[in-house]
Amino acid sequence: MRNIFSITVLLGIAATTPFTIFAQTVENRLTDSTGTYSFAVPAGWKSNADAEGFAVVNPEKTVALAIKAHNYDNFAAFAADANLERDGLELVGKPLEITGGTAFRTMKKTPNGTIYIGTCVLFSPHGGGMIIVALSNEVNAATALETGWNLSQSVLFSKLRQNVVTGQSQSPLSGKHLLYLYTGNGYSERKDIYLCASGGFYQSTNLGGFTPNDSAGGSFGSLASKHGTWTISGDGAKLSLAFQNGRTAEYRITKRQASNEIGLNGNRFFVQSQDKCR
Repeated sequence: MRNIFSITVLLGIAATTPFTIFAQTVENRLTDSTGTYSFAVPAGWKSNADAEGFAVVNPEKTVALAIKAHNYDNFAAFAADANLERDGLELVGKPLEITGGTAFRTMKKTPNGTIYIGTCVLFSPHGGGMIIVALSNEVNAATALETGWNLSQSVLFSKLRQNVVTGQSQSPLSGKHLLYLYTGNGYSERKDIYLCASGGFYQSTNLGGFTPNDSAGGSFGSLASKHGTWTISGDGAKLSLAFQNGRTAEYRITKRQASNEIGLNGNRFFVQSQDKCR
């Protein structure tokens, strides 16, 4: 497991969220904001949801689960982007096939002790899927692993909601190249976002040149962290990017005077035609 996927990002959903804010008792089933997956949680467990996904914790606050969507086609693609060594994780045993996906265990040594982590990577018949990460100390490792596995077996996948798909296909941004340029105070930045009409996207952010389809270099086509799927909200006011490695980004869309420009989170992007993807 190498390259760029970071399980630490997943852990951050649970580990960096103070458990004291988990004030609402979890209902029997939780569903993500796009309606693409739902899952059941044990009675009495509490949850918190944000743009990254869900965090769920047991009443004793000894086991935490981080849950979020991903856009991988299979476990081989997920593993190719994982970088356990960079994240300070040590693989325990070998990955195991489970219903709907693959599970594996890791451990991470910290100044406060060792964290034991069980990860389930599930795949939807509609594309992509979800990742469940259960973390605890050594004493509660078995409980965390069992809970994560049980939760994985309760997952139900659905197609992307029709209003989301319709908003995407009818958006004037479909099939366009969005270009952001900034230069000032000795600093320059360029961001290219290609919104494919098929629903995929490619993105590059750098200080230098941009070479599409250059598999030998840092091209957007060869980097899993730089592509995924995009959607437009039903009211057309928000662009959402779901990267293949599970990261998400959201942009508030505003109009600008020039017809070939839009505002994304207040920044000017040029809207251009493109032939890099369909």
